[in-house]
Amino acid sequence: MAPSFSIDRQTGNIRIGDTVVLKSGEQRAAVEPQVATLADSSRDHGNGFDWLHLRGLTFGGQPAHLSLCFHDNLLEQASWSVRLPDAETDGGWPTRDAIDAEVAFVHRTLTNEMGIRAGSLPWGEVWSSFDAKGFLAANGLRYYRA
Repeated sequence: MAPSFSIDRQTGNIRIGDTVVLKSGEQRAAVEPQVATLADSSRDHGNGFDWLHLRGLTFGGQPAHLSLCFHDNLLEQASWSVRLPDAETDGGWPTRDAIDAEVAFVHRTLTNEMGIRAGSLPWGEVWSSFDAKGFLAANGLRYYRA
């Protein structure tokens, strides 16, 4: 069974399954061993930003991918996508209806399961919206710097 991930409303910590808790500002070297079995790929942009992509997760009970962004080796943000059953595609790309369904699903899951409303929180920001440029659902969180 794929582990689920969620966001703690009070702290912004990302919880994966029953054992992994990722915190704002955590060192990449401390995060990698915790998620090694889920790591799919990584991408260093050469400008201080480095992404670690995780697969085999669920969000709200649906299959999901989670990408962790490290800036200067510190966890700064995360983004994710959710694959809903029967999501319509057009040539392999999600339709606007499928994207809108994902955004609505993420909003419901954040609100009903985690007590989070998209927007500013004491520890950072959370969003889920249609990204017209990428033509996709943009789901993510960004921590405020201390």
